[in-house]
Amino acid sequence: MGMGRMSGRSHRSAFAIIGALLVMVDIALPAAAADRGGVPTSKAAAGSVYLALGDSLAASYQPNGDTHSGYAEQVLQLEQARLPDLRLVKLGCPGERTNTIDRPRRPCPYAAGTQLDEAVAVLQSRDVEFVTLQIGSNDTFHCFRFGAVAFDQACIDELLPKISARLTSIVETLRSADPDVPIVGSNYLDPLLVAWTLPGIEHDAAVAIADVWTAMNDTLEETYAAVGVPLADTEGAFSATDFDTIVHVRGVGDLPINVARVCQWTYACSERFDHDFHPNTIGYAAMTQAWEAALATALAPSP
Repeated sequence: MGMGRMSGRSHRSAFAIIGALLVMVDIALPAAAADRGGVPTSKAAAGSVYLALGDSLAASYQPNGDTHSGYAEQVLQLEQARLPDLRLVKLGCPGERTNTIDRPRRPCPYAAGTQLDEAVAVLQSRDVEFVTLQIGSNDTFHCFRFGAVAFDQACIDELLPKISARLTSIVETLRSADPDVPIVGSNYLDPLLVAWTLPGIEHDAAVAIADVWTAMNDTLEETYAAVGVPLADTEGAFSATDFDTIVHVRGVGDLPINVARVCQWTYACSERFDHDFHPNTIGYAAMTQAWEAALATALAPSP
């Protein structure tokens, strides 16, 4: 079943909401971008650090202005139980993609020029306990077609192998800077599940959008597995593929649990925050649990 015919008002409303979701990936926030650890001249004097790399999720962005309650800060707090002197170097940049992390970008200036170059400098000059890497979802948004309210499948089919190749190169670059550093990657929550709640968009269309998002996550999972990087299952934490379990959300009604998680744990269903897709603090806490599970694997002693 395809898209139903929308009224002009519903059509514009759905476009406006999805547009707000997609445009936000390119909004850079000085507070998030500026929260950086720097590269000291003395590795011994600097103490150990946790290096957080990637996009706006790695930058802890929330549309309420809070950039200090993301998974990076929550992981730091939990890991400080065993490493009290651990410090956070947060280099994530809103809108970052696998094909921009090695390019200079005006919204996020780095002393070394690019986020990847800055990460290499940190790895070579500081005692890095572990790295989290969250990148890949922003790459897919240029394949979204507003007129059809759907992804262009041919565009996606061409894109996914490129994401995999670039992600592999990113991991290899990090390992070349520090061969022993534990690296953990992640898949993604699916903010476009909000389409299920939008007037004029049939549920079959929302499922089709979700299928593409799942394929993107599958690509990330397969790539990280191929390069031996443990995965934080954010997709699983948000029940992102579960349309079968129905729960009640106050003020909204009965929803599939994956849609409910997006409404409850992100701002995607919030008119007050213009349907911004980023997690709230509770959503970041769910992500933190996934990161901690993956870190337990990455940091486990070798047999």
